[in-house]
Amino acid sequence: MRRCTTLMVFSCVFMFLILSHVEDAEAGAPPQDCWDEILFPGKCGIHGKKDCFKKVESKIKQRVLQCFCNDVERGPNTSKDEHYCSCQRENPYECHL
Repeated sequence: MRRCTTLMVFSCVFMFLILSHVEDAEAGAPPQDCWDEILFPGKCGIHGKKDCFKKVESKIKQRVLQCFCNDVERGPNTSKDEHYCSCQRENPYECHL
């Protein structure tokens, strides 16, 4: 009787482990972080990150988690100041690459 009970408990635990692993595999891996890099006129300035938040959120119509502002170095072919706003989207499932 004891052997039968032990076998039954072991079988149930084993089946639970197998089924939970299958559910994890079917769900798939979560998406990678989604970053947008958008070129804007002008320099970053003192409040570059804050300005990038506003500009990018209004352009993509989504919330962003963090932003970085990088000035574009002027070269012989560029006549005006420009900067890149690189921002991470809040929802990576809505990433349009």
